[in-house]
Amino acid sequence: MTRINLVLLFVVVLCAMSVVRAQYQGRRTFAALDVAQQRAEQLQMDRDRLQVEYRAMSAPGRIEKLAQTQLDMRPITAARTVFVQEGQSTLPPLPVVPQSQPRSAGHQGARR
Repeated sequence: MTRINLVLLFVVVLCAMSVVRAQYQGRRTFAALDVAQQRAEQLQMDRDRLQVEYRAMSAPGRIEKLAQTQLDMRPITAARTVFVQEGQSTLPPLPVVPQSQPRSAGHQGARR
């Protein structure tokens, strides 16, 4: 009888240890899930912020203003258009367009 009691005691101790281990693993898994959810929320907020910045940076009016002020680009006109004929080996000379004076950063706010 003592032998059966020792075997049963050993089985009960093993079961108790496995229950404790399972609870520990559950807590660790829950903690990892919480960290992952917080990270996902942070990434979602970053994504939303970047989308707002992208929309602001890619606004057509902003791009046109930067092209005119920083790159000194001008709209296309018929006088500045050069047509190339098929089989033409050289390009005709480009029309001379007067260069506008570079605008300084201090005078941009004065324009309407």
